Amino acid sequence: MVRGSADRFGVAEWYGRLIETIPVEQRHEYGELGASKLSGLPCPFRQAASPGAECKKKGGVCTLRKHTQAPDGTVTVIPPLVTLCPSRFWEGNLIFERIGLDILATSQPTLVKEVQFLASLGETEEAEGEEAVGRIDTIIVDPDDEQRWCALELQAVYFSGEKMGSHLAQYSAAQEAPVYPDKNRRPDYRSSGPKRLMPQLQIKVPTLRRWGKKMAVVVDKPFYGSLGNMVKVNHLSNADIAWYIVNYDESGNIFVEDTRFTTLESSVEALTAGKPLSQEQFEAEFQSFLHARNKRARSKVIRLRQPEPSPDGGSIVQEGAELPDTDQI
Repeated sequence: MVRGSADRFGVAEWYGRLIETIPVEQRHEYGELGASKLSGLPCPFRQAASPGAECKKKGGVCTLRKHTQAPDGTVTVIPPLVTLCPSRFWEGNLIFERIGLDILATSQPTLVKEVQFLASLGETEEAEGEEAVGRIDTIIVDPDDEQRWCALELQAVYFSGEKMGSHLAQYSAAQEAPVYPDKNRRPDYRSSGPKRLMPQLQIKVPTLRRWGKKMAVVVDKPFYGSLGNMVKVNHLSNADIAWYIVNYDESGNIFVEDTRFTTLESSVEALTAGKPLSQEQFEAEFQSFLHARNKRARSKVIRLRQPEPSPDGGSIVQEGAELPDTDQI
């Protein structure tokens, strides 16, 4: 129903292109690829650094954006773009050049991807072939001096709510774009920040700090806006972490909007900041699950007095940009 339609998050960029700029035939082809498998299509944002790199995002959704629907059915998209895929940050090597200049004084650094940082402790701590239990996304190295380097984490956002498949299927039939998303989805900054990014920083930064190395973190403007206040230090030499906040212009081109040099402690405080609900709000939240009848709400409640099989077989947390969801695509 159009009247009273709320804003919903839907596809902004699909396989590297703003949805409204993709010809209808191409959208149909993308829709037929489905949301649960890799397409084999090239990732346009990684080509400058890694020619031939393929899209590694199932469904091919790069970014989300709010959609609103007018009473006459017209759909309007509302900036900013919200980054779902970390490869989106690779556009034109811009972020690597900026970090290289700021931290290493070189605009053409060398990148080393997915470097083992932690190792599990077996019978001997230095056993050959021990399992890697922690990696750093990327090491940025000065090509003229391999001893000068910094670590880099690219943090996109997870989303919660209904899976993306049914929304992508809308474009398999639509003649115009954008379309009003069929179901509710939203960026989940709590899962992306405190649950994912914060442990990475807490584990890695203390060691990097002892080594005299910096950590660079790249997030987009909406992600950074979800954080609490972060104390800015006066110089990079006094910082543990260099935050790079990116945004996108009207054409979808990425740019660095702001930087913030700060400490690990201030970063953790910003990531964990949140206003507690009132007792009334909190009780209303869990009581809504007790009395709801939909499948997703019932999956959260376990009644020991009269145990019933879980309607979803138990929640499963999956890696990637989607959180657990009990409905079928």
